[in-house]
Amino acid sequence: MVGNMLGIVRVWTTEDEQLLQEHSVLLRQRMGIHSISDCIPDQPYGIYNQESKAAALPKITALVKEIAADADIDAISISCAADPALDVSRAAVSIPVIGAGEAGAHAACMISDKIGVLGLTNKIPEAIETVLGERLVGHLVPDGVTNTTDLLKKETTAAAISSARQLINQGATAILFACTGYSTIHLKETIIKELAVPVIDLVEAQGMAYSMIRQRR
Repeated sequence: MVGNMLGIVRVWTTEDEQLLQEHSVLLRQRMGIHSISDCIPDQPYGIYNQESKAAALPKITALVKEIAADADIDAISISCAADPALDVSRAAVSIPVIGAGEAGAHAACMISDKIGVLGLTNKIPEAIETVLGERLVGHLVPDGVTNTTDLLKKETTAAAISSARQLINQGATAILFACTGYSTIHLKETIIKELAVPVIDLVEAQGMAYSMIRQRR
C-alpha cells in the first residue's frame, strides 16, 4: 500500500511539540497536506555554521531512514534552507526526498527574475544561490539573528521587515526566505501586509513539491 503522508525532518531540536509540528500545521491549514514532523537530536540552535552542519549531517540521514520505514510516508522533506544531507538521503531511501532550499529557489524563479533572499547566516545556502543565478538581487540577515532560536524573539519581526525593505530598495520584486524558521513565526503574512511584495515561504515550497510528487500516482 502506498503511503499518503509527508515526513518532515526538522534540523532544530525542540521538546515543544507545538513548535515541532508547526510546519505540519501550516501545510495542513494552507495546502491540505497531511504530514508529520520529527527533529534530529542535540541541535538546540539548529544549523547556523559549518560545525553545526557537520554535526547534523549523520543525524539527518539516520532520521530520514527512520521516517522512510513508516508505511504511511510516501515522501520526505528536509526542512532546512541549506538542504543538508540531501544527496546522501536521496541515495539512502527509495522514496522521494525534498530539499527546502532547492524547492524554494525553484518556486521563486517561477514568479520573479529579481529575487531578494532573507537568510539566517551571512552565507547564502549554496543550493539557493545556484538555482537563482543571475536572478539573485541580494541576500540579507536581519539584525540580531545568528541562529534559529533568535527568530523567536519579539524584535526579530521588525528587523526582518527592515531587511526585506532594503532588498526591495536594491531592486528585488520578490522575497525568498532562506530559513524555514521564518515560517514558524508566520513572517510571510507580515511582510506581504507591510510591503506588498510576493514572498516565497520554504514550508509552502516543500508542500508544492510534495503535491507534484503525489500527482505522479
